[in-house]
Amino acid sequence: MAINAKNVSHGLVGATPILVNMARIESSASVKVVLSSSYARATSTGTPSAPSMTGCASAGLDYPRTIASGVTLSLHKHEADALVAAGAASYA
Repeated sequence: MAINAKNVSHGLVGATPILVNMARIESSASVKVVLSSSYARATSTGTPSAPSMTGCASAGLDYPRTIASGVTLSLHKHEADALVAAGAASYA
């Protein structure tokens, strides 16, 4: 049985939206990434909060603040994967 995609924007890298398929998420999995572009995290219905130990100052995670390039973050796997797929981060 196919699961319909439910793409939700988690933020922007430049003008490129970071879209995550919320139909299949692993909420307990956390993955570290190093940003290669600045990332403006969004807050919207259906967007889970980042894990508490992101490695970024809490003020840097206030919505819709931008997290600078070069910062290492621990994010839910689905958000980390979307950033890497967009070319905005690499796995740490």
